[in-house]
Amino acid sequence: KLASSVSLGGMLEIYDFLIYGLMASYIAENFFPSEDHITSLLSTFATFAIGYLTRPLGGIVFGHFGDRYGRKKTFTFSIFLMALTTTLMGCLPGWNSIGAAAPITLIILRLLQGFSLGGEIPGAITYLSESTPERRGLVIGILFLAIMIGISFGTFVHGMLEMHLSAEDMKEWGWRVPFWIGGSLGIISYHIRKHFSESGLFEALDQTKAQASIPIVLLFKQHTRGVICGFMTIGLCGATVTIYSIYMPSYLSSLLGFPREAVAWHTTLAFLMLSPLCLIFGMLSDLINHKLILGVMAIVIATISWPAFQYFSSPSAELNKIMLICGLLAATASGALPPLLINFFPTEVRYTGIATCYNIGFAIFGGIAPFISTLLAKYSDNSSGPAIYLSLIAVISLIALFIPWPNVQLVTNDEAEELQSSK
Repeated sequence: KLASSVSLGGMLEIYDFLIYGLMASYIAENFFPSEDHITSLLSTFATFAIGYLTRPLGGIVFGHFGDRYGRKKTFTFSIFLMALTTTLMGCLPGWNSIGAAAPITLIILRLLQGFSLGGEIPGAITYLSESTPERRGLVIGILFLAIMIGISFGTFVHGMLEMHLSAEDMKEWGWRVPFWIGGSLGIISYHIRKHFSESGLFEALDQTKAQASIPIVLLFKQHTRGVICGFMTIGLCGATVTIYSIYMPSYLSSLLGFPREAVAWHTTLAFLMLSPLCLIFGMLSDLINHKLILGVMAIVIATISWPAFQYFSSPSAELNKIMLICGLLAATASGALPPLLINFFPTEVRYTGIATCYNIGFAIFGGIAPFISTLLAKYSDNSSGPAIYLSLIAVISLIALFIPWPNVQLVTNDEAEELQSSK
């Protein structure tokens, strides 16, 4: 029940963040008008990337307060901030109404949205792993299963709008509806989280010691290897998930010419069907050597991505098969890689460590992925640009295999209770 409740917030967070990508073509027309459609889309994806760039700062700030004052309050506030900024993005006037103030305000809201997401998912990972340390892979798998459902939910809303509204209505006001839905559900999740209890391991921590330190300083002074390994691990996850989930709808409709409505429905169905893979691979991370998981995932992504994108751009490509491939790779990476972060950091810097690695990895390798992929498609006419990018990131992630990994053992809930009672 706890994992499901926490994961509801994670599902809504990723929904709120990705609907910007799903509505990219309409946002481009309203906020970045240009005679060249690709140039307009590039401006929109550049703003998408900006949202990723504030995630590390959000991770540091939320991680600091989460490691010093508790997990619960910190990541409860993060979802409130996400709900507020998402709602405001849906209410923002376009270029034709307020001119240059429109894209500037959109960028500011996108920065705040990325900032809040920087504390949300790392906070959920930390909270769940410490609440159920003996089955951390399982509960984190539930979290990312919910995130996959959030992707399906976003594309479902997108598909419903494309089906029932004309292109003119979508451009005029229809693109705003998903933002309003996400903001409303985020407020509901915020009220649910207010009733959570603090994690047992944080309760058992020596609070005097925790408050006497600055977590981010302690992290880089004493846990550098954990930061490097975590960064490489999440970099691979960030690039894979961003390309195969958030970027693909715009890639398929804007660059390859597939109907938007069909793309939305096939994405919804494929990601919903394949979301249990997150749970399965999360459970496997409790049983299998973690270095082996990272090595196998890097090799699989590097070798599959090239023929996959060759197929996507071929005349014989079928949309249902395209989205099954995308959903398979996104779900596998989401389930297998994030649980590896837990053992890199001890309790006193765990929130900060996970947030730093998760957000920098997604910001650098995930945030720029749509922009670089679109740029490759524009200037080189190479529809396999995303495959080249993914292969490069996969090779870079293998560097982590040559570093001795830290292995911080989490205690069980019974041990945490004993520690707490001894105080």
